[in-house]
Amino acid sequence: MSWQSYIDDQLLAAGFCYASINGHDGSLWACSKGYTVLPEEATKLAELLGGSSLESIAAGGFMLAGQKYAYTRGEVDDDEGGVPFLQGRCKEEGKSSQGCIVMRTSQAVIIAVHDPAYSGGATFGKVNIEIARIADYFVESGF
Repeated sequence: MSWQSYIDDQLLAAGFCYASINGHDGSLWACSKGYTVLPEEATKLAELLGGSSLESIAAGGFMLAGQKYAYTRGEVDDDEGGVPFLQGRCKEEGKSSQGCIVMRTSQAVIIAVHDPAYSGGATFGKVNIEIARIADYFVESGF
């Protein structure tokens, strides 16, 4: 399966409106049309999720594809071996229903944005399960 098919056939099909897969170095592996996560944004998220704390974004949030997101929850050190992740809510006026999920695997950062208006009825919980399934598969496959 190509990287692009994870975007098109898995993440977007699950109800995300935008998605991107980037390397820890910020390199783009695949993305949905019209959605560009900047290399420095992907690198910063990879570093944060590879560290021991998300405190540095707790107050100020983080950027994805030029959009400001408020940090809502995340975990970098799961005792059960879960994939490091963070979630956020868009800070831009009129887009507050947009939420994002970022997951860090061995070599990649999987980034996806959910908006109930464009999700085809998929809830945030449902899309969260789908991105976690893909992240777990990446980890098991060495990516």
